[in-house]
Amino acid sequence: MSATTRLRRSVSVLSGELGTDLSVLWRRIERAADAGTALHDILPALIEQYGAAAATLAAGWYDDLRAKREIGGRFAATPAEIPDVGAHALVGWALDTATDYPNFQTLILGGAQRRIANFSRLTVMQSSIRDPKAAGWMRVGDGHSCEFCSMLLGRGAVYTEASADFPAHDHCGCTAEPEWT
Repeated sequence: MSATTRLRRSVSVLSGELGTDLSVLWRRIERAADAGTALHDILPALIEQYGAAAATLAAGWYDDLRAKREIGGRFAATPAEIPDVGAHALVGWALDTATDYPNFQTLILGGAQRRIANFSRLTVMQSSIRDPKAAGWMRVGDGHSCEFCSMLLGRGAVYTEASADFPAHDHCGCTAEPEWT
């Protein structure tokens, strides 16, 4: 199993743990509107907690991969911090979009997964831009990419600017991977 696949799976486990935490809420509340009220209180902290764990995993993964590939010089990846994880916007969007309570739950879980994965992606992206030995970062698919992700993967670009974004969708399995010179 590749290092990138291990990171992807570890971040997926974190998203699954958030889902397990939310399953307690789903069992106690019967309507999306009531869940929305509760989620406004708890979802930001949950995404921040699991996102910070994903960022920490990604920073360690980056450093381990750098050492394994015997990249010279000193550098240590730093976990990304995201000041606003967008949890309130996610809850509002899911309330407006959902057709029923199970659909609401699916929308929340998908949006939370994307936000948690973004902590990992951003950690690798920022580290690749700051690392003097890195040429930048590239998008790596999970082998089951949608049409949108396949199009982005087909570009094969190595991004070097901090302004380069990582467009992703809910349940997206794409990751960022450093490219060294």
